[in-house]
Amino acid sequence: MLEEFWHYLGVRTASREAFLLGYAREMAALQARQRRCRQAWSAHIQATKHALLNAARGLDNSGGAALIIGGGSAHDLPITELLQYFEQIVLLDIAFSYPTRRLAKRWPGRVLCLPHDVTGVVGWLAQHPRIPLQELMMKPPVPELLVNPRWVASVNCLTQLPLLPLDWLANAGTESSQLEAFGRALILAHLNWLDSWQTPVCLITEIEDQRQGSNEQLDRTDYRPILADYLQQANQLASWNWLVNPPGELPGGVWESRTVAAYLK
Repeated sequence: MLEEFWHYLGVRTASREAFLLGYAREMAALQARQRRCRQAWSAHIQATKHALLNAARGLDNSGGAALIIGGGSAHDLPITELLQYFEQIVLLDIAFSYPTRRLAKRWPGRVLCLPHDVTGVVGWLAQHPRIPLQELMMKPPVPELLVNPRWVASVNCLTQLPLLPLDWLANAGTESSQLEAFGRALILAHLNWLDSWQTPVCLITEIEDQRQGSNEQLDRTDYRPILADYLQQANQLASWNWLVNPPGELPGGVWESRTVAAYLK
């Protein structure tokens, strides 16, 4: 808990509303968990870095800017290696850890941290938690960038985008059927937003997660049906398993794993 508190002090969020919805707390918890589970996460982190580099190598030439969504905690990003392919790397996220901000300072002008709510709904939710969901803006606004990226990557964040907004709405009494529809809409909106850049996109995302007990499977979520239309038009680069919560991390002998895949479109 003390380690998480120190991480929490170093987090900077995109807005006051993002702080209210718990993004600073979530980033601090991620940083602490990554350290606790570094051995179990090692293969996933290396696979993520390899997939990003593989996608970047496929570009016709070097230079220009890369936009990486989900870059608030850069432990899974091969920043040094990507700078061989791009003149500038813009990390976009709703919250940034202190280690990531410190990392960006190593390359002033070449690595930038851009705080931004990629869902486009956090401000609405913080101010109007009980408004009808259909009134929420479902097309995330394009962030203001000094340059247009020639390559975009969405890294290990797609299925996480709805989590805190849904928690906020659930606490406000929103019905479960509405929550499910809203979460699906946020995921699809992000995929449409990626397409809007009209540039090569590398998507790294979980496509399935499982929760296991000591002798049985407790829960399973398959994201492939939601992603089907997008993935039919993309080339799969790789797929791997991620032991996201190894035995001992969760109470009751429960552990969780994810199937992660990288795509290029």
